[in-house]
Amino acid sequence: MNKLFIPVKPTPASRPRISKYGNYYPKGYTDFRKEIYKFFKGLKKEEVDTTAQFRVELEIICYKPQKPSNEYPRGDIDNYAKAYLDSITFAQLAWEDDIQVVELSASKRYQEEGEDYGAFLTITRIKST
Repeated sequence: MNKLFIPVKPTPASRPRISKYGNYYPKGYTDFRKEIYKFFKGLKKEEVDTTAQFRVELEIICYKPQKPSNEYPRGDIDNYAKAYLDSITFAQLAWEDDIQVVELSASKRYQEEGEDYGAFLTITRIKST
C-alpha cells in the first residue's frame, strides 16, 4: 500500500468503561472509530491476508490548540497507534488481526500552520507463508 493520508482527527484509544449494562467506550473514541471506519470503507480493499506479516508506519498529525500546554500532543503514542491498528482490523483493510503486525513505527506531532490534522499510514507486507 502506498502512503495514505487519513483525514480524521486523531484520537488515542481509551479503556472501555464498565457499567451495570455492560462495557462501552467513551463518546470521543467511539466517534473516531465510526469516522475512520467510513473512510476505510470507501477505499478499494485488497484481499485480507490471514498469514502474512506486516510493517506499519504511522505519522499522526494532531490538532494544535491556540495555546498548547506542551510542545507535543497529549495522549500516549501507543494508544494512538492502537486506535489505528484496531480500526484497520475492524475494517478488514489488510489483515485479519493486528497480531500480524510485526514492525511498527509511529510518531505524533502538532499540525503546522496551514496543514490538516490526520495521519499518514503506510502498510507493507513483509512476509507471506
